[in-house]
Amino acid sequence: MLTSRPMLSIQCSGLNTRYIAPWGLPSSSDDQLVLLVHGAGGSSCHWEPMLKAWFAMPMEPGLFPVAIDLPGHGASEGTVLPSIADIAAFLDAFLDALGITNPVCYVGHSAGGLLGIQFALSYPHRVDRLVLMATSAQIQLHPDFLQQALTGDWDYASLQQSFAPDIAENLKQLVLNEFQHLRLASEAADFMDLNQADLRAALPTLPMPALVVTGDDDVIISPRKSKLLQRALPNASLVTLPGAGHYVHVEQAATVAATLAHFLQQSRSAVCPV
Repeated sequence: MLTSRPMLSIQCSGLNTRYIAPWGLPSSSDDQLVLLVHGAGGSSCHWEPMLKAWFAMPMEPGLFPVAIDLPGHGASEGTVLPSIADIAAFLDAFLDALGITNPVCYVGHSAGGLLGIQFALSYPHRVDRLVLMATSAQIQLHPDFLQQALTGDWDYASLQQSFAPDIAENLKQLVLNEFQHLRLASEAADFMDLNQADLRAALPTLPMPALVVTGDDDVIISPRKSKLLQRALPNASLVTLPGAGHYVHVEQAATVAATLAHFLQQSRSAVCPV
């Protein structure tokens, strides 16, 4: 998986922050960064199957995907930040550190999608397109998730239920192996304050083109919630993938890559002015 494209690092808010940039960074005013943000317990490696598929197809020129490891995840330093507002501020600082001034296309999976909504609300000049995968404007974590994150004693048998049937074992392990790298502050009483976050009322204020992607076999974030998300956003379309579970971008990487490429091509002329 993209082994010829090693992880990079940059200092951001005092933390050594790891990321992958398979095609480098934007170098002209016509280029755009596509910011890929994983979900709770994930890392940039969760995007590798999709990036590999995307790399193999004709691409819209001037797009530069960058996948970050959030603090407390993957190979980045620190512990999980205490709230989605804090993470939005961190992402703003991350783009500053990379020297990115143009609006980005934000692509987020699960909790990373909820973070994208918060990021677009807090820093509207930063985002001109949103792609929200297997997510909702309100996410209630399983009661056991916090305790497992605090102890590192993960119930992998339960986590396996996140996938649709017949998903290859190597793809499951690509996802599940990252949970062991999650680092939560010992005093944490919530995970990213997700159980307190409800952004539903703010959705109509986000006018940018948006794409909502869900799997019809997702038992973590119900496809019904993704449909409600799409309806609440003023300029959003919905793609439902048959036979896909929660990790749609891993389970059906080629289909998701093609769906993302199509959205990026179709929405490029429709982005809102900043």
